[in-house]
Amino acid sequence: RGGAGDQNLVLLDGVKIYNPFHALGIFSLFDPDIIQNVELYTGAFPAGFGGRLSSVINMTTRDGRADRISGNANLNFLSTKIQLEGPAYPGSSWMLNARKSLFSETFRRIVNQDVPVSFYDVFFKFTHQFRQGTKVDVNVLSSNDRLEFSTTTQPDYNWRGNSISISASNLIGERLFANIVAYNTYYRAERLIKSSDSATPSSTLVKEPGIRVSANTFTDAQNLFFFGFEFSFPTLEYQLINNVGSQLDILSSFVDATAWARYQAKYDRFQLDVGAHVDIASLLNREQGIEAVQPRVNLSYLLFGECRLKASFGMFSQRTITVSNEDDIISIWDPWIRIPSNLHPEQAVHSVLGVDWNLLEKLSVSLEAYHKSYSNPVVYNRDKVDATEPDYIGGSGKSSGVEMLVRAGIPIAEFYAAYSLAWTSLTNGGVKYYPRYDRRHHLNLLVTTHPWTGIDLTARWEYGSGFPFTQSTGFYDRLRLLGAFPGPFELETGEAYLSLGQKNAARLPAYHRLDLGIVYRFTLFGVFTGTVGGQIINAYNNKNMYYFDRNTGQRVNMLSFFPSATLTVQY
Repeated sequence: RGGAGDQNLVLLDGVKIYNPFHALGIFSLFDPDIIQNVELYTGAFPAGFGGRLSSVINMTTRDGRADRISGNANLNFLSTKIQLEGPAYPGSSWMLNARKSLFSETFRRIVNQDVPVSFYDVFFKFTHQFRQGTKVDVNVLSSNDRLEFSTTTQPDYNWRGNSISISASNLIGERLFANIVAYNTYYRAERLIKSSDSATPSSTLVKEPGIRVSANTFTDAQNLFFFGFEFSFPTLEYQLINNVGSQLDILSSFVDATAWARYQAKYDRFQLDVGAHVDIASLLNREQGIEAVQPRVNLSYLLFGECRLKASFGMFSQRTITVSNEDDIISIWDPWIRIPSNLHPEQAVHSVLGVDWNLLEKLSVSLEAYHKSYSNPVVYNRDKVDATEPDYIGGSGKSSGVEMLVRAGIPIAEFYAAYSLAWTSLTNGGVKYYPRYDRRHHLNLLVTTHPWTGIDLTARWEYGSGFPFTQSTGFYDRLRLLGAFPGPFELETGEAYLSLGQKNAARLPAYHRLDLGIVYRFTLFGVFTGTVGGQIINAYNNKNMYYFDRNTGQRVNMLSFFPSATLTVQY
C-alpha cells in the first residue's frame, strides 16, 4: 500500500526482524511449520504496533510437541529442511528447525544458470509450563545470506541476523492476562569488494535490546482492554568508503519508548476497536509534539446477512529508516540509520473504507479503498552544493488505491484471486516523482484442486506491472583536474560519468510467472506420513529481472524455467 520496505513492521514473538527475507525477497525467513498464528495489517493498524508507517506482520510461533518426539524432513532441488521436536521433561517442550539452500548448485547442473545466492536459517524454541500457570518461552533465530558473483568485477554481499527472546505469561486473577518479553535482535549486512572499480566497501549494523510488557482484560460484557509499554535501546551503524577513499561512519545509539491503550467492544451490529499509541521517546526529545499521541480507530457495521461495512483511521510515525540511492535500478541492500537530528520523524495518516461480504458459504468478496498522506519522508537533498548543506531533507508524499480479494470453493477445488490498483508519489525539492516501489497493478491467482484422494494439484500465476526507474541517457568524460597544482593536466581525458534522465520517468518490464505443482500424501506402516510431489517454477520461462548494474550493463534474471521434486517425511 505505497510503503517502502523499511516502513513495514515484522514481528516474531514480539521481536523486530530487520531482514525478513532470503535471497532478496524470493524466500521467506520463516518456515511455515514453526508458525502458529499470523496477524496481517496492511494499513491503519491498531494501538500496540508502532515505529513504522505502512503495515504490520505479527507472527507467533507454536510450541514443540509435549507428548512425544516428532520429526519432519524435507528435501527438494531448491532447499533442504529438518525439524525435530518433543518433550524435555514434564511440563516442557522444545523444537528445532533448520533450513539450507541448494539451488545454486542445482541450477548450474540442471539449467546451466548461475544463481549466486545461498542461505540458511536455524530456529530453536524451548517452552516450560509451571504448575501455578506461568508459561516461559525461550526463542532463538539465526540466519545468513550470501550473494557471491563468480566475476571479480562484481562485489559480493553478506547478510546475517540473530535474535533471542525470553518471555513469561500468566493469567493473573480471573480476567487479567499479562505477557513480558525481553529480547535482543541483531542484523548486519556488508558489501564486500574484490577488485571492482564501480563500488566501494560498505556495511550496516543494527543491535536492539529491549523489553515489551503487554496485558489485556475483559469486562462482564466481554469487551476487551489492551494496554502495555515497550522500551528498546537501538544502536545503528552505517560505514561507507566513498569514491575518493574517505571513510564515513554514521553511528547512533538512542532510547525508543512507547506505550499504548486499546479498547474492543461490540454493540449489536456495531463493532469498534479504538485506542492510542504514544511515542514517548520522541515526545520527551521534542522531536514531536502532540502528534506523538497517535489515535487508532477501526469501526465496522453489519449491513445485512454476512455483509459488513468497515472504516479505519490512524496516525503513525517512524524514527529509523533505510537510505538508498533512488537512481539504483534495483537495490541489493539498504543501510539503516536514525533520522538526522535536523529533521522530524516521518509521519503518515491512514484512511481506509471497505466492505466484507460472504455471499455464499464458500464465496466471499473483500473490497477496500485507502489513502495515505506522508509528512517528512526523508529523501536525499537533490540540491546539495557544498558540505554545509544537509544530506537529507524532509519531503512529502501520498498513496492511494483499491484492493479486492475473492475466495471461492467447490467440493474438489478452491480459488483465490487478489488484485490491487495503486498510486504512490513523493515530492522532493519541488520535484514530484513515483518512488521505485510504486506498482500500478498487482494480481495473484491461485487454484488448488483435489481430483483424487490424497492428491493436490496447484496452479499459481502472479503479475506485477513494472517499477519506476531513471533511465541512463549517456556517458560523458568528466575532468577531475587532479594534477592541477602543480602538474600538467591539459592532456587529461577525464573519466566516464553517467548522465541520467528525468527522475523515475520510465518503467521496468512487468513481472509475471506461472508455477505448477502436484502433491501426493501417503502413510507408511501407520507411523510415517509424508508427501511426494513435483513443481515447475516459471513454467513459460519469463525473463523477470533480478538485478541490473547500470555501470556495467550486467543483468541477472530471477528463477528461470525450473522443474523440481520434493519429498517430505514426518513421524
